[in-house]
Amino acid sequence: MNYPPWLPKPDPSKKGMLLALARCIFKMHYTNEPHSEEEQMKTFNNMSSGDLERATRVLKSAGFIRYLDDVGVRSVFICEPSNFDEIASSSRADEIDFAMIKDAVMRLANSSIRSSLEIEQIAEGMTTDT
Repeated sequence: MNYPPWLPKPDPSKKGMLLALARCIFKMHYTNEPHSEEEQMKTFNNMSSGDLERATRVLKSAGFIRYLDDVGVRSVFICEPSNFDEIASSSRADEIDFAMIKDAVMRLANSSIRSSLEIEQIAEGMTTDT
């Protein structure tokens, strides 16, 4: 399958995988839900699914999201996609263990949860490189 030229090129670097995770969650799992004070509020609910929870932990560690609850199920992005590159390049993001990021990408790509073509391509590249 040819990779569409309008999508970001899959980048298996630490920064590239962080960006891919953030873009995937933002585009595919960040949805409107009813809110008590506002009519609608965009949130990401990881549904206590291990595959989404791993992505959530990585994104929280990097500074992309913050939890809305004490159990770490619902969260919101604290930035817009235009700021994703800045966060992925931060020292906070650099402190995350590369193996944890790779695991989050692989789990998201290989689960029954929707993932992006970018995530799937990165994961496919990691499996063919080993």
